[in-house]
Amino acid sequence: PEDLVEARRLYGLAAAQGHADAQYRLGGMLTNGEGGPEDCAEARRLFGLAAAQGNADAQCFLGAMHDAGEGGPQDLVEARR
Repeated sequence: PEDLVEARRLYGLAAAQGHADAQYRLGGMLTNGEGGPEDCAEARRLFGLAAAQGNADAQCFLGAMHDAGEGGPQDLVEARR
């Protein structure tokens, strides 16, 4: 059985230490409300951190969030970047 609460906690620990994949995965959990409440603003921040480290999946999700205005203001210039 899945323990999404524990997964979210562990990803949070790794993300706080700068692990790009953990930042990306935790961002996904936050976007979908898995293992706790939905928090699109924090997901967007984490996708930004992972994207800055070269995580291509995070770059894609971050662009989509900027395009849709999820977790912050819509920014079409950033979405295209």
